Amino acid sequence: MSEFATASPRGAQPERTALSWQRTALASAAGAAIIARHSADTLGLVALPLLLGTLGLTAAAFVLGRRRYDPDLGLRARRRDGRAPFALSMAVVALALTELLALTLGG
Repeated sequence: MSEFATASPRGAQPERTALSWQRTALASAAGAAIIARHSADTLGLVALPLLLGTLGLTAAAFVLGRRRYDPDLGLRARRRDGRAPFALSMAVVALALTELLALTLGG
């Protein structure tokens, strides 16, 4: 075990993992906003529902990832049911499809 791991306070790993989920979800939301901004000229108003859908999925990943490691909710909230990874994966797929649609229509 590394020196850093032994020096870390007990129980800090779930908090760091929850923060990692939050950072990843926020980065996906920022990516969605950037892609919507750059593809708005090509897609027009179609970019808005795609942006809102992607932001909804990233918000779900944020909440599920945070809730999963919340010590106040107990072990039931820590189930590894795959909902947070699924929401984040769908957000990334939506980002890719939005950009692919913009590239296809933009020529």
